[in-house]
Amino acid sequence: MRIAERSKRVEKSETLRVKEKALVLKQQGVDVVDLTAGEPDFPTPPNVCEAGIHAISNGFTRYTANAGIPELRQAIMDKFKKDNNLAYQTDQVIVSAGAKQAITNAVLTLVEKGDEAIIIAPYWVSYIQQIRLANATPVVIDSSKTNFKLTSQDLEAHITPKTRMLLFNSPSNPCGIVYSPDELAELAEVLRKHDIWIISDEIYEKILFDDCVHKSFAQFPDLFEKTIVVNGVSKSYSMTGWRIGYSAGPGEVIKGMAKIQSHYATPPSISQKAALEAISGDQGYIEKMRQTFEERRNKLVTKLKDFPEIKYAYPQGAFYFFLDISPAFGKKWNGKTIENSLDFSEYLIESQHLVTVPGMGFGAPDFIRLSFAASEKELEEGFNRLFATLKSWEAQGGTN
Repeated sequence: MRIAERSKRVEKSETLRVKEKALVLKQQGVDVVDLTAGEPDFPTPPNVCEAGIHAISNGFTRYTANAGIPELRQAIMDKFKKDNNLAYQTDQVIVSAGAKQAITNAVLTLVEKGDEAIIIAPYWVSYIQQIRLANATPVVIDSSKTNFKLTSQDLEAHITPKTRMLLFNSPSNPCGIVYSPDELAELAEVLRKHDIWIISDEIYEKILFDDCVHKSFAQFPDLFEKTIVVNGVSKSYSMTGWRIGYSAGPGEVIKGMAKIQSHYATPPSISQKAALEAISGDQGYIEKMRQTFEERRNKLVTKLKDFPEIKYAYPQGAFYFFLDISPAFGKKWNGKTIENSLDFSEYLIESQHLVTVPGMGFGAPDFIRLSFAASEKELEEGFNRLFATLKSWEAQGGTN
């Protein structure tokens, strides 16, 4: 029997193989340190949980409007006005079952076969697959030689008559870089000259360090009608499992996204009430969590100074380190030569029982991602295991 070609266009995540090996070791009772988490290691705020419990107790457990309950959409509009000085109307906002669904909705609405969509490597693992799912062509711009940031020159050079969309992310997963307002302004100079949609993934907006300021392409007046902003409650409020994301943009795009969404997933009712409390309630929890992440980052930066040969993206947002482990390439392991980040990640699992995410899935085969959304004890032990590997190689004649 034949299956649809779209399932062949989309690839299974290469990171799953590493996670599966780690799971087997855990089941065998091995002391595994897992630094792959893409979610805060904090509980959901109590007031948010109470809002969810209250929704259940009051029978708010049935279908809601496809685009989200009115009060949550209003809270989202108020959030955009207060935090970003962006004014949206009701028909310009949609709630989804997570930011991943929101991005997929937007991609499916904006591009199709024959179109090109620009993404920046390193990119979040799903971007390239979402574009392929839409039968469009991903155009990848490598930013590893430009401090992990897209330059206006590279952007201009990759725009063709087929370009329909830029999928953009700041603060960035996997490398934690943050574009400054001036850097965004340079990119905006290019974008305003072309008929290109912008999907701006701003899910890590609240997790910023070093007094960085978040700015969106939607805040440039002449790009407002070209930009679809995607955000959610997963990262800022430690609500990954509640599955609430949201989007705002031109009414025609949001209408298209709503039609697509209506056929495959409505945002969960209970979670919407919890998200309403998260967005409109006390915001003090965010700052406490953000400060903890920044403190962890600072401690790990100090540790990494002992290994200057290991280069990395300096994270000013999110909660990841993205390490260049190419100095390990060419080393032997169980008769096999380490050639890329997947090999290196597998080596760390088998030799150190340390789980990291290989950069191949992010379009960066020379890197691994380590999350610092983990306890102080786990981070200390995880980095000690990483450094033990590096030191053993140095003892054998250096890591180069």
